[in-house]
Amino acid sequence: MQEGYQITIDEKLKEAWSNERRFIHTRGAIRSLIWIVALIITDLIVDLLIWKGIGDNQFGAGLLIINIGIIAFVLYHEWLRHLKPYDAVKTALQVESKNPKLSSILITYTELSEESNTNTSEEIVQAIREKANEKTESINFQEIVSWGQIQKVLGISAAIIIVFTAISINWKEQVATLFDRLTLGGSNYPTQTVIKKVHVEGQEMESGKPFKVKFGESLNIKVFTQEKTVPLGELYVRTKGSKKWPSIAQNMDPLANDKLVYERILKDITEDTEFYVRVNDDKDDQIYDIEVIKSPVIDNFEIEQIFPNYINKDPETVSELTLDTPQDTTLKWTITTNTKVKAMQVRVGEDEKIDAEISEDGKEITFARKADKAFNYSFQWTEGESGKNFEYGDVQNNIRVIDDTLPEVQLISPSSDVFATDKKVATLNYKGTDDYGLGKAHLIYTIKRADSESDGETESSRSEIHNFEGKSSGENTYQWKISDQIKELKPGDQISYQIEVEDLFPGEKKHVRQSATRKISIVTPERYLQWYRAELASQQDEIKRARDSEETASTQVKQLIDQESEEK
Repeated sequence: MQEGYQITIDEKLKEAWSNERRFIHTRGAIRSLIWIVALIITDLIVDLLIWKGIGDNQFGAGLLIINIGIIAFVLYHEWLRHLKPYDAVKTALQVESKNPKLSSILITYTELSEESNTNTSEEIVQAIREKANEKTESINFQEIVSWGQIQKVLGISAAIIIVFTAISINWKEQVATLFDRLTLGGSNYPTQTVIKKVHVEGQEMESGKPFKVKFGESLNIKVFTQEKTVPLGELYVRTKGSKKWPSIAQNMDPLANDKLVYERILKDITEDTEFYVRVNDDKDDQIYDIEVIKSPVIDNFEIEQIFPNYINKDPETVSELTLDTPQDTTLKWTITTNTKVKAMQVRVGEDEKIDAEISEDGKEITFARKADKAFNYSFQWTEGESGKNFEYGDVQNNIRVIDDTLPEVQLISPSSDVFATDKKVATLNYKGTDDYGLGKAHLIYTIKRADSESDGETESSRSEIHNFEGKSSGENTYQWKISDQIKELKPGDQISYQIEVEDLFPGEKKHVRQSATRKISIVTPERYLQWYRAELASQQDEIKRARDSEETASTQVKQLIDQESEEK
């Protein structure tokens, strides 16, 4: 019988522990449910009303992490931490705390029952067992927990579930969107205003497909909406590659004839750009790109100069777009660009246009023109990258023509007019120079006869005396046998003569230059001898004066040297 009492008390303790465990599970589940529903309502308020969860789901992951953390804490704090393995002594303590009249008899009984070895006499143990059985017989061990708490928790749970149910019925789409966003979906909440499409210059935009615009031009951006209208839309613009969006948007005005369409002009676009739009409570979840197509840039250029044949000069290549070049030089341009070029027109002056040749890859351009005169030129590019054939003008360059100057000629000797007999051989020493090359030299002379009835020149002639053969300069001597070319000379006749040189310029009008005119007066031998002696004496006097002047200067220099030595 005693053994039966022991079993009965132990079973009561286990049933009490089991009842407590059911209580903990029930309370934990209900409290966790309350927290979860409250979190969902809070998430909805935060995501929809505070964070304005439209467009890209940038807060979904954050909310998910926060929710998981809170739910984990609640499950532990309200549920899991209260779950403990069966311990008869601890359960007995709970029963004793509810029933102080037991005076620790149940604790004592339980402890003695738990001990495998005890020094307490069997009689004492038996007495405690009987006493414990007697005092606990009428006690309900399961009263260690109060199921009345569950009723309060159920009331709170029912209230919050009713609230959530009402929210779910009235805001069905919003709640569904929240669950999608919490699972990292990209859904947007229903909005009062709905953005339907975005147009740039009449073209509907697509994310990832940039709109290409010519450098420096402006773009018309329109946003088409539905439902509720507002005074202004918002346009957020940043340079491509920037990490931050501007805090202040550009206003988009509604059209006068359609308040559901909002418009903004982006002016002077010079850099790759991206933008998104927002109207009222709706934000387009797409970011649109604008790609700026710039004018082709010259990477390298050179001009080959093919000189006229008469210059007798090998071709030269220069890396200049503005240059000076000899007249009639053929110029050949070769230009490489950093981007593909579809076409290039060379604008020469006001009226002339040259269509350049383009390589297969579109990056090498060639054209040619003869520099017959000075001219200005510029490039009109048609780019080949965008598919839109944007045209760009370029700066003006200059080709300045170096005119072929007339040659120069100097008659060195005779240096003045002279007298001669009809048999005289005149020694003519002359020098010619030219910028590119000399051609032939001619002797030109006219004769005025003493017995001529007219005062004018009665005879003239022109004869070749030398060929410089393209030399840029040269000095030459011509022995002019006057009587071989001019017959029947008589005293009193007068010959006027010049040396004429020409260059190799191939134009219709020859480039020639004459020396100063000299005269030869034909006289009798006696008169020539008289003139010759006078000329010789004059030359001797000149030599003497030069020698005297030199000696005087030498003496003065010597005196200065001596004076300087004495001063030292």
